[in-house]
Amino acid sequence: MTSPPSSRPVDGHPADGPVAAAIGLLAKQGFDATSVEELAEASGMSRSTFFRRFGSKEDVVFADHERILHQVNERLAESRLEPLAAVADAALLVFDHHLRNPQTSRARYGLLQAVPALRDRELVTSHRYERAFLHHLDDKLPRNGRREYKAVAFAAAVVAVHNAFLREWLRAAPGAGDTASSDRHRATALATELQALAETFRPVLLGAPVPAAAQPAPTVVVTVFPGPADKDAIAQAVRDALP
Repeated sequence: MTSPPSSRPVDGHPADGPVAAAIGLLAKQGFDATSVEELAEASGMSRSTFFRRFGSKEDVVFADHERILHQVNERLAESRLEPLAAVADAALLVFDHHLRNPQTSRARYGLLQAVPALRDRELVTSHRYERAFLHHLDDKLPRNGRREYKAVAFAAAVVAVHNAFLREWLRAAPGAGDTASSDRHRATALATELQALAETFRPVLLGAPVPAAAQPAPTVVVTVFPGPADKDAIAQAVRDALP
C-alpha cells in the first residue's frame, strides 16, 4: 500500500510520523471505510503495536496532541514569564505545531467536519489545554486578591482566540498565500491578540498598580489694597481670606 502524502510531518518529529500517516489515510479513504489493519500498515507497525500505542481510530486522530500537551505543561512549568504571558506563550506553541504540520492538521479538520464523534473528541482535547492553562494560573497567581473565576475566563478566552485563528488558517485554501511568510504573519497576529487579551485581564488577575495618594491642591489667596499697606494689614487680609 502506498502511504498518503502526509506521512512525514513537516517538523520531522519521529513521534508524529505514524500519526500523520494514519490521519492522511483516514482522510483519503474515509473514517468508517478504513480498518485498523490498514492504519497499522500505513503507520509502519503491527496491528497489536498500533493498539498498544494508540488504542483506537479515534485516539490516533488526536495522538499528536498528547505530545504537544506534554510540551505545553513542560513549557509552563519552566517558564519565567509572568503567568498571563506564559499562558499566551504556551498557546503559541500549539499554533506553531499546526503551522509545521499543515497537511496533517487540514486532513484532521476535514475528518472533524465529516465525523460527529471526532468533533466531540475535539472539544475534550481543547478542554485539556484549557485545564493546563488554568492549573498554571492557579499555581502562579497571587492568592491575595486573585479572582478565581476571572482565571477560568482567561484560560477559556486564550483557547477560544487560538481556535478562532486556527480555524481561519485551516479554512484557507492551500496554496492561496500559504507561505512561510503568511504563516509568520498569522502567528504574529495571534501573539498580538493574546497580548491584548492578557492586558485586559491583568488588572483583575494581578492587580492594578495602587495610585499615588492625591496631594491637596495649594490654596491661593489674592488680596487687593487700594493703597500702600503694612505687613500686619497684609497678614490679616490673608488670614481673613483663608477658608
